Amino acid sequence: MKGNKRSIFVLFIFSFLLYVNTLQHEYVLDDYTAIKDNFIVQKGWEGIPTIWKTHYHYGFGYQQPTIFRPVSLTLFALQWELAPDQPQFAHLINLLLYSFLAVLIFILLIELFGQANWLLAFLTSLLFIAHPIHTEVVANIKSADDIIVFNLSIGAYLFLIKYISNSNGWYLFSSIFLIALSYFAKESTLTLVLTIPFMLVLLLEVPFKRAIKISSLYLVPTVVYIVARTKVLGGFINPEIAGLDNVLVTAPNIVIKLSTALKIMGLYIYKLVIPHPLMNDYSMSQIELNGLSNPFSWISLFVYVGIVFLIIKSWKTNKVLAFGLLFFLINFSLYTNLFLTIGTAFGERLLFIPSLGFSICCAYLLIQLLGKRSAPLTFKNQSKLIMVGTVVLGLYAFKTVDRNKDWKDNFTLYSTDVENCSKSARCQYHHGLAVMKTQALNAKTQNEKIGYLKEAIVAFEKAITIHPNYSEAYADVGLAYFRMNDFKNAEKNYLKATQLNPANATAFSNLGSLYFNTQRYQQAKSSYERTLQINPNHIDGLANYASTLGTLGDYEGAIRFFKKAIALNPSEPNYYQMVGMTYQNLGRTADAQEYFRKAKRLQN
Repeated sequence: MKGNKRSIFVLFIFSFLLYVNTLQHEYVLDDYTAIKDNFIVQKGWEGIPTIWKTHYHYGFGYQQPTIFRPVSLTLFALQWELAPDQPQFAHLINLLLYSFLAVLIFILLIELFGQANWLLAFLTSLLFIAHPIHTEVVANIKSADDIIVFNLSIGAYLFLIKYISNSNGWYLFSSIFLIALSYFAKESTLTLVLTIPFMLVLLLEVPFKRAIKISSLYLVPTVVYIVARTKVLGGFINPEIAGLDNVLVTAPNIVIKLSTALKIMGLYIYKLVIPHPLMNDYSMSQIELNGLSNPFSWISLFVYVGIVFLIIKSWKTNKVLAFGLLFFLINFSLYTNLFLTIGTAFGERLLFIPSLGFSICCAYLLIQLLGKRSAPLTFKNQSKLIMVGTVVLGLYAFKTVDRNKDWKDNFTLYSTDVENCSKSARCQYHHGLAVMKTQALNAKTQNEKIGYLKEAIVAFEKAITIHPNYSEAYADVGLAYFRMNDFKNAEKNYLKATQLNPANATAFSNLGSLYFNTQRYQQAKSSYERTLQINPNHIDGLANYASTLGTLGDYEGAIRFFKKAIALNPSEPNYYQMVGMTYQNLGRTADAQEYFRKAKRLQN
């Protein structure tokens, strides 16, 4: 037991040190939609009731409901309550959750494999926590949902094991409750539930009928989540998948779709074995469609057939290997695009949970190949194992720490990854966005600023070349020209963006700003009205519409919409200042002074 305590301490410290260089990182990627620009999350404790009644992207302004993950957003709201707009605090929470997960995994594996195989449990845990494929999950605050799901589900597994050993109903209830909570963090809990009967039969030697009976009880939290999700989203939503996100939806026929999906499945295996290069984006057209003539599709098919064959062959003789392979296959099945087309063709983060199965298999095979089978598995008689394990862990750790640096902020991430994902329209687009938002805004001279804006336009145009209907890219080309005071080209690109996507609220809002700055106030008013028709919570649209109404002499309307903007972002002093000025125009001095004082307090 002392050995277990030392192992737990080592795992916690090792996992913490691997990601300690993320603690000074900023928000990146989906952190903006989930936290930084999410007005519900920014209400902190007050926003939690709304989080549990609305869809995941409601606070960002998306109108179409797609997913429901209130536990994750609740965590983000609590983080904002405790440390408003402090990404460093959120990164610390991610790191602590990951380190705690390392401990839970080890405890679970000891329970499943037995104390005699503590080295197998320890080596598996080390391989899992050091694997570089996890950098996106740990270094990206938003991906705390994956870490939460795994923590809760492993906790549920541990309670279930306690129930199996002593039949105390409270352990079973606790297990089912944690699975229910896990579902509300992320839907991927489903495959972890499907893993339960195999864990019971293979490793805990529970009779098949009893295993099925116990496992069926986990249908209860599954149904509860489906009912709650359906109620909040207004139906069992299957959102339309854009070809930009998942190239498979553009496949002209089923043969090409399946062949490409098989190739991508092979790429997942490759990234597990050789996690280099790592990239944040594999969207159109980083991965290209292919037919049956592609050899990688066939190689991938043979590999997965081989995995199924090994599971069958090892079912009775090598139960640990069989379980490891099954754990990988079951938890990976959601992301194959064979059964359900998901919102991405490939994502490194999707290997986070399945990689535990890979780690189990690797640790087991290393021990079998390099260990002395006739002796107990201890460090003293495993010199070859220690040497090989140290080399693998050293390479993993180096790659993890090095990759973490790329996740510092959006500019660092995309300026690094664009070299490897140059064929991706989204990667090029976000690289341009990072240059425009970071480099151009921080430029010291006008010439330097224009140089960066031109660089951003080049990246946006590369994205458009890959995906000619890229509305967001056209909108940001327009914004770059606007910031260069080239209003003609700005207007042309804004209009193109709205033509390609009539629901692009930001493009309409930016078009309104152009009209306002060129004193075409009625056109500005119409553009902002279109913005707010698409997204009533578009905060820039609300504030700018209010300014336009005030300019046109509608002071009451201006005050009403400025107050709506304040409700969404109560910490912005300019909104209070504008309300005060508008009250002043109405001759309501007392009201004006009240808002001027609020603005001054926020400015200080």
